Amino acid sequence: MNNMHKIIVAFLATSSIALGITTASAEGHHDSKKGHEGKTWHRDAKENIAARHERLHKALNLTAAQEPAWQAFIAKAAPEGWEQQRPDPKELDKLTAPERLEKSLELSQKRQEFLSQRLADLKVFYAQLSPEQQKTFDKQHRGHGQGHPRRK
Repeated sequence: MNNMHKIIVAFLATSSIALGITTASAEGHHDSKKGHEGKTWHRDAKENIAARHERLHKALNLTAAQEPAWQAFIAKAAPEGWEQQRPDPKELDKLTAPERLEKSLELSQKRQEFLSQRLADLKVFYAQLSPEQQKTFDKQHRGHGQGHPRRK
């Protein structure tokens, strides 16, 4: 009984700590669509993408002849409405398990199509770059698929 009592007390203490951490995290967590400055998540993402594109553009030091290819590449980077592809969680809750999985599969297929087109666009632009620019592009465009440089 003494050991059982210690186990229960340890479990309750651990649970309390975990609950406290969860509560603190939830209190510090802001709305997923609103940031600290009242910006929407989507606008923040678009601003981050634009900043990344600007850094890449500067690093590539493109010639005047390469600019049209760059503009075409960037124009196709994230078509309008891409951020609305995420389903509303409240709408998903109304679906049955098979319907949710079908929705997930449908969104996965759309993402696959987008990535296939993005790859084709990337290859067209990449072919316009000099070998040195390609190395720069490779260095700037690696990471988690988001253009983040890898940490060493």
